[in-house]
Amino acid sequence: MNDAPVIYEERQKLNLGLLWLPILAPMLMMWYGFYQQIIKGRPVGTRPAPDAILIVLFVIFGLLFPYFMLKTALILQVRPEGFYFRYYPFHLRFHKVSWLDIKEAELITFSPVRDFGGYGIKYAKGAKIYVAKGKKGFKITLATGRQLIFSSDNPEMLLGYMGGHWHRTT
Repeated sequence: MNDAPVIYEERQKLNLGLLWLPILAPMLMMWYGFYQQIIKGRPVGTRPAPDAILIVLFVIFGLLFPYFMLKTALILQVRPEGFYFRYYPFHLRFHKVSWLDIKEAELITFSPVRDFGGYGIKYAKGAKIYVAKGKKGFKITLATGRQLIFSSDNPEMLLGYMGGHWHRTT
């Protein structure tokens, strides 16, 4: 991990809204099945799953999946040597974009669903998109022509902290 001081940091939690309903349904079913079959000893259904399978499904859909959905966050940082980003839990470490690699950065407004097909990490021709919530963000064009697009709670402030660092030659 880089020990450079963080000039600006923004954390965006994943905005699921009503999308929690399809997550809650299997979670509650797993909790119910686990409680009935493992805790109370009453098999669930006419063809109950073996206890070991039910425990594995409970851990995955009743604990891990909801936990990761709650912890999912897009973290954006401005540091002296570049722009850093991490979409936890999909990125295990921060990804760095050096100031020397940035050709341009600009504010954008978008519809996550209409423009990118929803929230999360998306791929488009020549672009990689990171959207956690909202309709505001910024686009970074790299010297290679590739684009990175990020949602942001306060893109004006973030770009302000980025300043004109990418125009440096050293």
